Amino acid sequence: MILEVNNTFDERRLYFLKGGHDDPKDEHAADPSPSKFKDTWVKDFHVSPFNSRKGSYALNAYDPFSPNLSGTGKIDNTITLRSSKSHPKLVARVFSTEASSDPATIGYWASLRFIATWWWVGFVTFPRIVREAGKLFFRRKLHVWYRPEVFKDSIGRQATHDEVVIESTFRDFLKYVMANSKIEHPVRYMSSSTSSPTLEILYPTTIESQSESKAMVDLKITTPLFFSRLARYSHISEFLSNEILTNDDKDRTFYTSHPEILLQLFQNSKSLLRPPINHASLPNRLRWRFLHWLRSHRPHNVQSGEGQQQQQQQQHMKIDIRHLSFSELDAFAMVHEKSQPRKTQYIRTVTKILMSDIMAFGYPEILDAMVYILKVLASYVFVRALKDCWYGILGEWTIVAAVGYEDGE
Repeated sequence: MILEVNNTFDERRLYFLKGGHDDPKDEHAADPSPSKFKDTWVKDFHVSPFNSRKGSYALNAYDPFSPNLSGTGKIDNTITLRSSKSHPKLVARVFSTEASSDPATIGYWASLRFIATWWWVGFVTFPRIVREAGKLFFRRKLHVWYRPEVFKDSIGRQATHDEVVIESTFRDFLKYVMANSKIEHPVRYMSSSTSSPTLEILYPTTIESQSESKAMVDLKITTPLFFSRLARYSHISEFLSNEILTNDDKDRTFYTSHPEILLQLFQNSKSLLRPPINHASLPNRLRWRFLHWLRSHRPHNVQSGEGQQQQQQQQHMKIDIRHLSFSELDAFAMVHEKSQPRKTQYIRTVTKILMSDIMAFGYPEILDAMVYILKVLASYVFVRALKDCWYGILGEWTIVAAVGYEDGE
């Protein structure tokens, strides 16, 4: 059985269950019926803020098409959530209350009746979740667990528009680094959270054939938060080191099979790029300089998408006296991005992310809302001024017309 678990954060986890692993707490575990599917597995996906990621699941399900695909399609599934101490915490059952209907055989009126009966359920699902969460938090006083980032076997949320822009530049930058690297290890790049999931195998140019390459280095972006954090750093190798060395898996945004090789790959990438900032046009030069200033003066006491442990580490860090130059992504976009619209889009996106750290507590969405409100206010002021100007001109025309009429008489 393929079981898909979703949460309200737009994250998913697929489990491939082979069956046969009975729940030792189930009194019906010895049922030999071939139509009954049973399995237990460890929980490793965050679903509810009122439950941690620890524990296990137990599933009892009946095959709706048993025997031999001749069943009536009756559903009866029971899933039990157990704590890390094997105590049952939640039991959910989904079962059929009426006979099933085949969409290929039911008529027009039956389809219309079905839609009229169930169309509203999807619209009220999220409000119901919010209402029940409010009851658990305010009435029951349940503990709320910090939402961790997904593991490598899960599927992260969909990327925002800003993260898609940075991902595109990072992917092209990774190809450029591999083409100029002396490391003989291919890189398998995976990112499933963007609008177009990516799986690419990049081979360095130092090897003549793929058979001569060494061990494959996996780089899987588990959450698009990776790109938002990356845009805030002046050194990619420093960002990767912080992510790799963190002791808390809940804050990690990517997975790699060979951390030491990946760090070696990016440590020398800055020497490959020399941004010709002095040869750019004056408007572009001002944009790049402003972006550089924002990154150099970014406050470290904002959320900015960084994990709790990383924020605590930054509070005890000494002042960084290194020269915070343009990041590798900045230099790559400045030198090798031939499309001026894409280059401008990259500058705007990174600038907005860095400005959100100063003006919007590290959340670009709040900055977008602020800009939208300013646009509405500016439009209102403009319309009022235009209206007053029009009424003033109309009043002058009326006075002139009246004076002319009196002179005519």
